[in-house]
Amino acid sequence: MLFLTVHLLLVFAIPPDHNHYLCEYNHKISLLQQVPQPRVVLMGGSNTAFGINSRRLADSLHRHVVNFGLHAGIGMRYPMEDALQYLRRGDVVVLQIEYSHFFEEACNAETMPKQMAATGWRHAWQLTANEWQAVLAGASGLALGNLKRLLLYPLRHSMDSPPSTDHFTYVASGFNEYGDEVSHLSFPSSEYHPNGYREERSVRPSFCEWLQHIVTAYREKGVHVLMMPPACTSSYFATHYNEQVAETLRAKRIPYIVSPTEMVVPDSCYFDSGYHFNRHGVELNTTRLSWHFSQIHLKKGTK
Repeated sequence: MLFLTVHLLLVFAIPPDHNHYLCEYNHKISLLQQVPQPRVVLMGGSNTAFGINSRRLADSLHRHVVNFGLHAGIGMRYPMEDALQYLRRGDVVVLQIEYSHFFEEACNAETMPKQMAATGWRHAWQLTANEWQAVLAGASGLALGNLKRLLLYPLRHSMDSPPSTDHFTYVASGFNEYGDEVSHLSFPSSEYHPNGYREERSVRPSFCEWLQHIVTAYREKGVHVLMMPPACTSSYFATHYNEQVAETLRAKRIPYIVSPTEMVVPDSCYFDSGYHFNRHGVELNTTRLSWHFSQIHLKKGTK
């Protein structure tokens, strides 16, 4: 009982970290609530957050752009189900789902508890069994993180994470008004270390069935959904992409609008992961997105 009481106090009684990376989710929800139409909403994990210049994309498309991508560790179900209530008829949603979601349960014990704490336990009653399992499994880590912030308070004079200064850190203050993570553009890329991993697992039927269900719900609300392959570096793509993904999406009648190979960028665009790009990669990816959207007449209005 003492152990449980201490954990509950550390999880619920310690003030939240208002500059935690996942607190950006609150800002992204406010963007969905407030940004006027016509608009394009970009959804994905951190590949979307770290890979797009939304201001430039908005200028090119003559539409408002909301970057709703944040972190693969919260999965796609939670943010996509949450966003549905704020989407409006005529919105264009661009889905850039990282490949790992198709092969494994993406929400994890490291991220989901922090997501709940960062959002004030937003819609906790709607979490699935897998999401609750991740929250409970990571509760001790959340408690220890809060204890660390409490112990550092005399030095920082704040319970919030400090902003990035001499090196890059994952914090909410690194995002701009569109929902793009931009602070990393001021720091040099990490050294690139490709691994020998190769994706040979089978696509999860449960995830693909859920994806088909949520896309149908979006479309029934009058939202136009475009399935776009996630942009990633060439070495990452070579090891983590499996053709089963595109084949399954075609079978579910939600195919990619372009070939996955068309969204691959050179390894020189690497920042600190195969999905996170440096300045050159962000601009290259934005140019490609703008061109592909122009080909489907997004500038003139999607039919």
